Amino acid sequence: MKKSFAANNKGQFVIEAVLLMIVMVGIFIGSMNALRDSKFLSKIVTGPWERVAGMMESGVWVAAKDAQKQHPNQRDRSVSFNPSM
Repeated sequence: MKKSFAANNKGQFVIEAVLLMIVMVGIFIGSMNALRDSKFLSKIVTGPWERVAGMMESGVWVAAKDAQKQHPNQRDRSVSFNPSM
């Protein structure tokens, strides 16, 4: 009595699908660990945020630590009693 090849192929398909899922999950976990270790997302967010924070705090488009030095109120100013000078 001959067995149907379709029945055998269904079982092989399930096994191959499970193995492919295991490989894909392994690749996903490995790539997520690599991205987490390289702090990729934090570099994307903090790089531009430093300049935005400088603009919000001091009104200049530089990093926040340098922006405090460039704030208009931090410049050396001399008081003049004659406003036309």
